Amino acid sequence: MNRRAFLTTIAATLLLPHAALAVQARTFSPALWDDVRATDQVVILNFRTNWSLTCQIKQDLIAEAVSENPAYRELQFIDVNWDTYGPSRMAARLNVDRRSTLLVMKNGTEITRLVNEPHAHKIRGLLDAALDAS
Repeated sequence: MNRRAFLTTIAATLLLPHAALAVQARTFSPALWDDVRATDQVVILNFRTNWSLTCQIKQDLIAEAVSENPAYRELQFIDVNWDTYGPSRMAARLNVDRRSTLLVMKNGTEITRLVNEPHAHKIRGLLDAALDAS
């Protein structure tokens, strides 16, 4: 087997478990945000990018936590593309000044946040706070 084929096979094999653990998240839009704020549901806004290693680590930790605790599957996740909405008025109003930020929100009010903390125990703490607020 040549080196390129070997590396491609290894990469695909390593990515398969992550694909199986993917968290169901809705994609942010201003209309979705207006709808969510008007309800009583708890949501987790995930300000992230596709190119950030910290964002990917955080996403993997969330997926791992969700796979281990069925209660976390009931949480509503909304992915906010930092490259698009980072410089927006909404991000400014929520005081989100960097990617890799997680916000737990209910009725448009912040419950808790986690900024640039790709640590399993911190992620689980945030998810527990979201469950408690439900």
